[in-house]
Amino acid sequence: MKKDYSVDEMKKIMGKDMDIPECVDDGMKRAYEQLGIRTTRRHTRTYKLWTGLAAAAVLTAGLSITAFAVTKYLNVTRSEDGDTLQYQIEVDTKQKEAHQIKVEPTYLPEGYEYQEEGPYGGKWRNEEADSGISILPYNAAELYRMSRVDDSFQKFRKDSRVKTADTEHTKLDLFLMDSEYVDSEKTNKSLYLFNEEEGYGIHIQSTSDLSKEEIEKVAEGLKVTVLDETVPYPSEEIQAEIEKKEWLKEMEAQAGNTISAESVRVVGEEIRNPFHEEGSTEFEDIRFTVKDIKIQDTLPLDQFPKENFVEYEKIAPWINEDTSLKPHERYLFDAGETITADTKAAKEAETVNSKYVVVTMQAENCSDFQTEWNAADGVSIAPDLTAMKTNEDGSLSKTDYTLTSANENYELQWLSNDMASFPIYFDKIYYTEGVQRIKHALFRPLAAGETLEYTLVYVADEDQLDSLYLDIYPGYGNAEEGAAAPYVKVK
Repeated sequence: MKKDYSVDEMKKIMGKDMDIPECVDDGMKRAYEQLGIRTTRRHTRTYKLWTGLAAAAVLTAGLSITAFAVTKYLNVTRSEDGDTLQYQIEVDTKQKEAHQIKVEPTYLPEGYEYQEEGPYGGKWRNEEADSGISILPYNAAELYRMSRVDDSFQKFRKDSRVKTADTEHTKLDLFLMDSEYVDSEKTNKSLYLFNEEEGYGIHIQSTSDLSKEEIEKVAEGLKVTVLDETVPYPSEEIQAEIEKKEWLKEMEAQAGNTISAESVRVVGEEIRNPFHEEGSTEFEDIRFTVKDIKIQDTLPLDQFPKENFVEYEKIAPWINEDTSLKPHERYLFDAGETITADTKAAKEAETVNSKYVVVTMQAENCSDFQTEWNAADGVSIAPDLTAMKTNEDGSLSKTDYTLTSANENYELQWLSNDMASFPIYFDKIYYTEGVQRIKHALFRPLAAGETLEYTLVYVADEDQLDSLYLDIYPGYGNAEEGAAAPYVKVK
């Protein structure tokens, strides 16, 4: 008996693997061709997200629903906790292989061009508007890993979701957040789309003055290709990552994020890496000495030339004519507060003044060899400048607050981990050209036995000066065997 299907019913049916008569399959192909959709069943399929659903309206043949086999193996749910919403991802790895996907936009707003490389490599960038669009595809293997190891999907305020559209196999949400910066009209737009049958997700993100309708048009124009190429589910790798993550948590719990008093060093003391094994030929024995620390109101350019700033063009807007620093805005978050674009936008910013922290240092390669990676890319030459809490016994702990910038283009502080700052100035910059300068400006090769003296300049807020320490070997973590990482107090 013939049955006519409504568009909604056909939306539910579309996309499922089918066992259907050849004449019906030919009709479907013609319908796709009329809509400009290219597709080949089964694994390699190319189609547009919105028009793939629209094709259902063309099909009114008398098909039995029992002819379709449901093959959903990705399950995406939304969990709510108070005013927040977050995705929960489950992947049935035994039901289906993970296939690589290719996502291509057929529509982008005027002025957005794809960047092959550089700091915005892999994104669509509008230089004039200083804005970008990221289109991030996730195959089933990547979603599986994210669900097991990472907290990759941030929490959103429920009232920031301005659109939701679900079918039997797809879930779509568009989130629109107010600007997290006090001096910007740009808003953060995030669009998530999951295809549970094919096992992929797509995230479109843009911090810009584009309307949400423009982001929807980008999504409507996406061309998704499910490729024949499969990707293995990372079972053993995931287990190793989970075990490492659990181990780090255990170490942090044991250490209490505390740096022992013995690890707090003084100006003039030679500092050895406590994690370096004697006799190791994998890494050199790089030692540092902090020779002097000064707090300055100004930074005269005849003594600190512009060419030695890591990115002077980004620093210049925050420097007065006399080279003192202009006030800036920041957010303060107490321990336990969630820090997202949403929560920043809801926060009241405070205006503060800052100063320069000028550090004179020495680095020495005390090994009789130089590794290949040292010769090729150099070694990290600059400590992180970070705020710490000094305990009664002289040990250090992480602060019970976090500071972040409330200004869109403020890049003088807090760009490293745990509220730490990189230097803005290095008078012995080795890598001086292009992207390598941006990415490796604070690295320098050190030959066997070589000693290098140099000056670094950091920026710090006035009310933080008494809490500042130089983290001499950043990146090793604070938890390993009682947190032996050496720090030098700024005073």
